[in-house]
Formats: sequence, structure tokens, C-alpha cells
Amino acid sequence: MKIDDLLNEAKTIAIFGHVRPDGDCVGSTLGLYNYICDNYPTIKVQLFLERFPESYKILPNSNKVCEIYDDNSAPVDLAFLIDTPSFERIGANGEKCLKTAGKTCNIDHHISNPLNLCTKNFVEVKASSASEVLFFLLNPNKISKDTAECLYLGIVHDTGAFKFSCTGQKTMVAIGELLDKGIDFTRIINETYYTRTYIQTLVTGFVMLNSKLALNGKVVYSYLTPDDMTRYSVTPVELSNVIDTLREVSGTEVAIFLYPVNGEYKISLRSNYVVDVNTIAKNFGGGGHIRAAGGNSKESPEETIKKLLLLIQQQLS
Repeated sequence: MKIDDLLNEAKTIAIFGHVRPDGDCVGSTLGLYNYICDNYPTIKVQLFLERFPESYKILPNSNKVCEIYDDNSAPVDLAFLIDTPSFERIGANGEKCLKTAGKTCNIDHHISNPLNLCTKNFVEVKASSASEVLFFLLNPNKISKDTAECLYLGIVHDTGAFKFSCTGQKTMVAIGELLDKGIDFTRIINETYYTRTYIQTLVTGFVMLNSKLALNGKVVYSYLTPDDMTRYSVTPVELSNVIDTLREVSGTEVAIFLYPVNGEYKISLRSNYVVDVNTIAKNFGGGGHIRAAGGNSKESPEETIKKLLLLIQQQLS
């Protein structure tokens, strides 16, 4: 079954991603939105995403995104849940919409996905990104330049510009076909992946300056407090790439970054070759991928990091 089979049966559609949407979440959901608008003009489609980085707004139709779903709205024929492995991670107040929709479809690549969230589930844990999964579900002849730019951004961000181990042969096949659509790939990768705002640059420098090594240099960690967030006037949305900068410290296997969100600490974890951070994140109500995962903690950063280091040490041993 392809996505077109589902679209042919729907008149009203809602699309959702996860909380604090990253590049893959924005790229995949907006890519599907553009695909529907281009090929199914009679369908009423809405995309709901929480606030995302300003740089992603170079994508076509990003100005059409709604930040929150009105749970008093009438049920839709079809609701998509993309790049999201659990109902707890649904953003923009979308859980009720998913539970009342006529049909639902989950498109994802997280290893922590239970594979049964929706009535139809397309979950490819070996795929680089949800954008890659979505690409192979679409009719390539119907993919416009607008859709292609969104999917390209999603793949670029979840592969770390093609340097992470999730990058595979199918990834590059998809990229080749997206490039053939005439996308401005140089602008997309430069303006959304390799650049930061001045404030983001300052706060990343602060995080690196206060970072520490542990477990004989195999782990690098850092965190921000609520006071730090206030001092730099940053929001969680602007911190999505900090963990990848920590990950660049040579000789380390795991990078840990904590920052406050809604009264608790968001945990971001990355590993290079050995440690399964998805397994570790499950101890903190989270999950994700073997080499990239996250969770949450109500304890102090110091206490949380102690527990994380113990779990990492067990795997390194």
C-alpha cells in the first residue's frame, strides 16, 4: 500500500509530528502536506506542529502550519502521525484528533516504536529518517520541488548531513531523486544545518565551556539551568543542535545534554559506536534510536547525570 491509496479515500486530513519538532519532523510532515496540496486540491488538509526553528521557515508552505489543534473540532477522515513513536510524544495537542479520526497512519523510523499506534503503520527502523520512509511511500512522479525540498531537509538533519551511521544505500537513492527535482540543496543545508543565530552560538559556547568529561574521557556532558535559559533568552526550540556539538568532542563515545522544559529536564543522548542510548533512555520514560535518544527527569542535573553514567558504564564494561 502507498500513501495515495489512503489519500484517495479521504476528504479531511490532519497531520501531526512530535513535541519540540526537529528537522526530520518538520521536513516529513511539511513534505506530506505539500504532496497532498499539489496532488489532491479537493482534500481539506491541515498541518499541526509546535513552534520550530526560524531557519526551517525557508521551506515552502511553512507559513501554513498551525501550532495547536482545537480539540473541539470535528473528527477528520484521516490523521497522520509522523516521526513520532508514542502518543505521549504527540505535539500540538493532537492526541484527541488521532483517537477520533476515521483512519490513522503512523510513519516513523524509531526503534522504540511499538508498531501498532495507528490503523496503518509504516515503521522502518533501519531508515535514516521519517522523511526517507515517507519518500518511498509517495509516487515519485507526483513529488514536486516543494515536497522534495522538505524531504531533503528532513534527511539532512537526521543523518547529520550524511555522516551518522543511519545513512544507508536507500538514503542516497532518495537523495539522488530529490536532487533531480531541482531543489536548492546548497541553501537548505547551509541555512538550516550549518548556521546558528548569534544567541544560539553564544549559548552553545556556554554549554561547551561548562562541559565535563567522565568515564575516562568516554563521556562528555553538560547542562543548562533555568537561570541559564533566562540569561541567554533561549527556548528549548533553539537548543536542538547543541547535543551534536557536544558529540564532536574527540575520543568520546557518549554525549549528554540536559536542559529545562516544563518544570523538568529534557535529556538528549548521542553515541558513536558502542553504547545503545535507546536502552538507556527507556529508564527515563523515553527512547528513540540506538545512537540517538532522549528522555526526561524530574531530578537535578547532577543526580540525573550520575544515573546516566552508571548505565553507560554498564554497557562499556
